[in-house]
Amino acid sequence: MQGHLSAASATRIVVITATPEGEASLVEELRPLDAELIEVHSTGDELDAALHPAPAAVVALLQSTEELRSIPSRIKAVARSPLLAVIAPGLLDLILPRTGVDDFALATSSGAELRVRVRRLASLNPDSGDVIKRGDLSIDTADCEVSLGGHLLELTFKEYELLKFLATNPGRVHTREVLLNRVWGYDYYGGDRTVDVHVRRLRSKIEDSSHTFIDTVRNVGYRFRKEL
Repeated sequence: MQGHLSAASATRIVVITATPEGEASLVEELRPLDAELIEVHSTGDELDAALHPAPAAVVALLQSTEELRSIPSRIKAVARSPLLAVIAPGLLDLILPRTGVDDFALATSSGAELRVRVRRLASLNPDSGDVIKRGDLSIDTADCEVSLGGHLLELTFKEYELLKFLATNPGRVHTREVLLNRVWGYDYYGGDRTVDVHVRRLRSKIEDSSHTFIDTVRNVGYRFRKEL
């Protein structure tokens, strides 16, 4: 069992995997969290000990039906900590009725998405209180909130990630392929159409007759307006 303690916080997050390889990958994605990461194997005897005292959250990498069937119930039998199940895509249909799982993410999810979900479960303070201001548009990266003229907007997680990436690089043109890689990840198998659909939905939420933030660059991709 191994712990990684940041200098600023002693919040404990237990990370559970069946193999060292899976553990290493998942822990690296979660390392930016301001927390102590306790790494244990689901097949070892140290799991129960890691759950005492109850951690702020538990993250479990579940890659088989058997793991999904047994590990959440084992965790909840020892601690009432909120559980994030990181599951293989083939288990998606089985997750909905599964008791003991408070939230889930696909194993192909980006590290940013995993960290946001863990923060919400564990009530962790975000890494930074920075706010990106672009005209009347405000992107609070601490609370993952977006507001326009002081009014909060309801965005999906991918819409938020897409907007944040574009707004962080105003004036720069990004191809659809780049946006797919940076927002959805290299393992995403969707096509360019995914980007177009999300940009259209995002525009419908942040733009009106008085506000235009995203430009379409024909035959290339999209950019966030530099001058607002």
